[in-house]
Amino acid sequence: MNPRFFTIVAVMLSLPMDSVLAYGSSSSSSNCDKPKYSEFKPNANTYLQSFREFSFVASSNTTANSIEVNISAGAFKEHFSAKELEITPQKSGRMEVKGKLNKPFQHGHARISVTAHSKPGCESTDGYLIKVQ
Repeated sequence: MNPRFFTIVAVMLSLPMDSVLAYGSSSSSSNCDKPKYSEFKPNANTYLQSFREFSFVASSNTTANSIEVNISAGAFKEHFSAKELEITPQKSGRMEVKGKLNKPFQHGHARISVTAHSKPGCESTDGYLIKVQ
């Protein structure tokens, strides 16, 4: 075998893995800055008398029209697309997102799940539980 071949292999093996991948792939997932969600209302693991409204803040890199919220509690399921949500940009660039159920949820555990993109192929999902008595 050619000594150059061994030299090239040795150099490639000594490079950090992200440097090697940066040249070998045009679709590197390390460039994905996923959306982040905060300030959920109602708060996670909260006990409520009734549940009808929710809100949260999405990071500034979130694509507003990609935001979706799913609420599920057993057979009760409700889906909100971005068009059905009230999305208000803040001065910081983040977005306040609000939604309202068609009718109040009265009893049981409910899961609130949020999904959005920051760019195509870069998706983030987060969620939490509440208990309604």
